[in-house]
Amino acid sequence: MQTRSRRSALASCLLGASLATFGGGSALAAPASVDLRIEGRNSTIFEGPVTTDGKTVRPSSGDNRRCDGTNGDAAGSPGPTPTTALDDGTALGDYTWDGQYFTSFNDYLISRVGPDASTDSEFWGQFVNSQPSQVGGCQEVVKTGDEVLWAFDAFSKDGVLKLSGPDSATTGQPFTVRAVNASNGAPAGGASVGGRTTGTDGNAQLTYSESGIYRLKADRPQSVRSNALTVCVDPESADPCTSTDKTAPGVNVTLPDKLATERGTSRTVLVDWLADDGANGSGVTAYKLEASEFSDGFAGAAQSSFRTVVERTPLTRFHFRGDAGSTYRFRVTAIDRATNRGAGESGLLSIPIDDRRLRLSRGWKRVNIARAWGKRSVRSTRRGARARLAFRGRRVSLIGRRLARGGRARVTVDGRSKVLRLRGKGKLRSVLFTSRRLKPGRHTIAVRALGKAPIEIDAVAPRP
Repeated sequence: MQTRSRRSALASCLLGASLATFGGGSALAAPASVDLRIEGRNSTIFEGPVTTDGKTVRPSSGDNRRCDGTNGDAAGSPGPTPTTALDDGTALGDYTWDGQYFTSFNDYLISRVGPDASTDSEFWGQFVNSQPSQVGGCQEVVKTGDEVLWAFDAFSKDGVLKLSGPDSATTGQPFTVRAVNASNGAPAGGASVGGRTTGTDGNAQLTYSESGIYRLKADRPQSVRSNALTVCVDPESADPCTSTDKTAPGVNVTLPDKLATERGTSRTVLVDWLADDGANGSGVTAYKLEASEFSDGFAGAAQSSFRTVVERTPLTRFHFRGDAGSTYRFRVTAIDRATNRGAGESGLLSIPIDDRRLRLSRGWKRVNIARAWGKRSVRSTRRGARARLAFRGRRVSLIGRRLARGGRARVTVDGRSKVLRLRGKGKLRSVLFTSRRLKPGRHTIAVRALGKAPIEIDAVAPRP
């Protein structure tokens, strides 16, 4: 049974708490790129850039909910939120989160992030640009450049510390760092930084006799610990960050799925990545995204050389618009402050061909469906209605959905047939059929309705 103090804390927590086409194209508004920081009980769980947008978030409990600022009609239009940034951080960092959704508040109570779970008196809370949020984490829309902070035991703190100072220094020579309360700019005296304590003016002087890359944070019990300040300490004759950082960053590139239809409705897909420069690295400053397209000829699938999509971007996610029927692999190169370069490659992503490209006989009707691929599908209730498409690839998938009173269809690829029974739950953009491995070259997929019960086709996906 909840105590009154527990219920009060719960209420306080909840209420107080770019597009590119491969061959060139137009721009589309990108999700927000925010600086996400998660300060746990004893250490920082995550700190780095995250590109996020309004979406359904996925806590460990599986209580997945839409989280886009419109929860409880808090925001006039949907967009990215502190909680979507937290959720997207799980794809980049090595942690998970959990929370319970309260319909009375239209938001989550965050119960755990990483290893640190709330207690009866210590709760997770969020700050945006160092100010405590006045609404829940799904009810506040954030924009590019915002600082999103989730902190353990947030409601017992007097504010958030902010640490500033030089990004490079010389061995044996002192340099000054400064800690302030980021909420109001007041000097933060008594904070521990690099083994020193700040004075009443918030300043501390540090000196390092050995070259290296030092990550400093300000910490004091009554405040949320600060952002990290990375300082490269080098001999007098060396360029900053070059004397000790000789290792290239590691890069992990992730894709929504192997087929673009599994997460979205258009040829625009999101490519995500994360770079790790290691504990002794100088820190990544920029990324370069490249794409390679697969083509299929009589000799088999061939991968084109990588072409630049965007370079020197600070973002960790990019909208990419591919061509229908094409398959891509992506490569991301990370560049650190010492100019070391490291690269990582993705798996393959295939862009299906919309039903508009199908050759249809009589008996088909186009149906507008907002969440279908290309926002339309074709449906038939006529026995013998046919649909055909010529393609190149080593496999092909048929995309559509089963209907509550769905019928049967015969799918034929290069003379080999299979009968599909399409009665069932109507999940849009489902893979209804995938062919066996095909020989290199040109092929045809044909669909024929076997009765008057409805069948629905959304797209065809050639695959290498």
